[in-house]
Amino acid sequence: MRVSDFTTFAPVGDSGIVLALNTCYGTSAELPQPVARQLADGDLASLSAEQLESLVELSIVTSRSPEEEQRAFIKELFRRGQLARNSPPRVYLMPSYDCNLKCVYCFQHEMRRTTPSVAMSETVALAALDYAEAVFAGENSRSVTLYGGEALSPDNQAIIEFLCGSARQREIRLMASTHAWNLDRYEHLLGPGGIEALHVTVDGPASTHDRLRIGPGGAPTFAVIMKHIQLALDRGARVRMRVNVNEKVLGQLGELRGILDGRGLLANPGFSAYLAPMFDTKAHVEKGARALAKSLVGEAALAVRLGSSTELAKAFCGHPPVYDKIAAMVYGMPPLPSLGHCCYGTRTIVLDPRGDVYPCVFLAGETEFAYGNYLRDSPSWVEEGTRRCLGKTCKFVMYCGAGSPYDSFAHRGSTHEPSCDCRDFGQTLAGYAAAAYRRR
Repeated sequence: MRVSDFTTFAPVGDSGIVLALNTCYGTSAELPQPVARQLADGDLASLSAEQLESLVELSIVTSRSPEEEQRAFIKELFRRGQLARNSPPRVYLMPSYDCNLKCVYCFQHEMRRTTPSVAMSETVALAALDYAEAVFAGENSRSVTLYGGEALSPDNQAIIEFLCGSARQREIRLMASTHAWNLDRYEHLLGPGGIEALHVTVDGPASTHDRLRIGPGGAPTFAVIMKHIQLALDRGARVRMRVNVNEKVLGQLGELRGILDGRGLLANPGFSAYLAPMFDTKAHVEKGARALAKSLVGEAALAVRLGSSTELAKAFCGHPPVYDKIAAMVYGMPPLPSLGHCCYGTRTIVLDPRGDVYPCVFLAGETEFAYGNYLRDSPSWVEEGTRRCLGKTCKFVMYCGAGSPYDSFAHRGSTHEPSCDCRDFGQTLAGYAAAAYRRR
């Protein structure tokens, strides 16, 4: 008997509890700190027969050889890949690439300067919904997310109203990713039977957010966005808030949590919030711009912060493509039907206003990644993501997906080369696991 090569440990602050996690099988055990220390040292002799039996059952401890475990890992990798291929697709529909805000770190700035503005016509919108229906064939879950640019801008109102009516006739549910600055114009479309859920981004509390997420004419946006979030909730729409985190925002999470709690949002069952690190863009990297890069923090720092505070862990989840899989492991749930990171881990289809099909929202508009138009089927990136993971031998690959394809593209010019750092991701996994445990 020995400790599995795929076992890793996540201390839960000063609680005296350590989580032992097996990243091949997605299992976890809650251990007292002294027992976890013995396990980490490979000392099994001090374990009781009952403890040893439980740990063997969870594959934290194993009788398999390293070679047998590696074969089991490859088998599990392809099993999860099959789950991902068979899961309902994520479909995004972009009515426009345009946006009326000027967020200083936006990954689409360069594209908007070099690409002619295109607004989706009713003919193209119907073709996109036809394509979505073909993609959804045989699926019970039929949901499309409106994306941008800014999907819910004033200029898009007529086509969004048309899409809402057409989607309702086809029994396709609609969600929208939005900055929420103009959400009051869409009040009549919010809620069940219309735009049922919103994904809204803020950049920390007002003092930081209003310097980064700049409205028309330089207007501050935080107060208006918060007002519109409440409007959406009052209409029966669900709201998921993404908090973009840089070094400044990382230190302001307690303040932001207090704001959300003071507004009653944390107690509202229709509201949830998660944290995601701000990332550099291809345009910034190519120009050698360093102002943004100096303020960035990695996901590991974000995860460690969440894992160190029960108050923050209950208010915010971590970045969903990574956090949700780790949380499932902590809660004893079956592995989620995803494999790699974001679009590499699930069937993702992005339909843009020009009729192009993309496999990733962050790469939409980068025409070399277009898979053709709505009349031609789009291959899945799941197989490519599986190969990306298979090329790694560390214990974390089914959770980090060997990094983000867009991050690889921005920094290395190719989506294929892994962009993760195994040492950093060990901290990310431990932090998120501790946060999920605190959130129970």
